[in-house]
Amino acid sequence: MTAVELGKLLLTRRKQLGLVQCYVAELSGISTRQLLAWETGRGNPSFRQLQAVLAALGLSLKIELTSLP
Repeated sequence: MTAVELGKLLLTRRKQLGLVQCYVAELSGISTRQLLAWETGRGNPSFRQLQAVLAALGLSLKIELTSLP
């Protein structure tokens, strides 16, 4: 998943839930500016920050084994 794809996912989910950026950011312990950057495919969230935002949006991170090239 690219940063742009992740950003679109975060934005879509937030809007589905009817939440504003400042509320999700506050719940996640990040700035609204950071969340805006991530939703537009910019920025570089730490793993902990990303987990917090995902949790606030009712999402989780799943890592799957893929075949190697």
